[in-house]
Amino acid sequence: MHRVRRRMMSVLAALAMTVGVCLAVPQAAHAVSHISVTSTTVAAGDTFTISFNGTAGFAMTAAGENFYAGSSTLGGLPAFTTIDSCTGNTAPCTNFLTIGQRVPLGDLAEGQAFSGTLTLRVNPGTPSGSFVLRYQLYGGGGEATEDGPTITITDAPPPEADIAVAVTAHPQLGILVPHLTYTLAARNTGPAAITSATVTAALPPGASATNLSAGCTTSTGTVTCTYGPIADGAHATKSFRVPLHLLSLGPVTVTGTRSASAPTDPNAANDSSSATCNVISFILASCP
Repeated sequence: MHRVRRRMMSVLAALAMTVGVCLAVPQAAHAVSHISVTSTTVAAGDTFTISFNGTAGFAMTAAGENFYAGSSTLGGLPAFTTIDSCTGNTAPCTNFLTIGQRVPLGDLAEGQAFSGTLTLRVNPGTPSGSFVLRYQLYGGGGEATEDGPTITITDAPPPEADIAVAVTAHPQLGILVPHLTYTLAARNTGPAAITSATVTAALPPGASATNLSAGCTTSTGTVTCTYGPIADGAHATKSFRVPLHLLSLGPVTVTGTRSASAPTDPNAANDSSSATCNVISFILASCP
């Protein structure tokens, strides 16, 4: 009886080992990747970066991470975006047919980790809309296409151009027509080109202005100068004279202020500037 029992236990143990070996046989696994994006709201003309990583569940030949636009009224991803840069690639990143973009990853061994980035620029002029960013690791087979975040495309922000106003002065002294010359400089610090601008100069009480540059006019206590287009990084100047007379004494301060410009000026901190000349007599003055 004991001998039979021992034989049955041996058979059961062998069967358990056989079952265990069968259960341990690896099954075909799906390749898995994960993504994130730097922003889910992107203006036309701007970029966003997709980061991806994962581990190959089985050996793959000529693998790559593919990206598509799903649920989109904008068309396939290559229709409204352009590849700006990528990392983790083993060959140039390219459009995948006409429906997506691809980051080549080369041959991947089973269990091999992979990662990279793809930076896409939304083409200027792309209308506002949204799409679901879809992704897939693929190479002779691969994971099913997955839905990532929804990306919203907005209209490009209106252009801006910052004008920095500077006022300088220098004296012209002597018996004949002594005067102070004031120059109003409008410098475009960008980023867009200026199409037009106006700088208004405030004169000290009792002062008048003569010899105005073209585009400038004067009324009691002010000089107004208009400027045409000014490219990013360029500047334009206008000038006028403040005559001196026998009773001209003390400081003569002129303050110039941007009063209008197009496109919008985003920085009011540099919209105004002043210059002061100290007049001792109509034949002696200094303008620091």
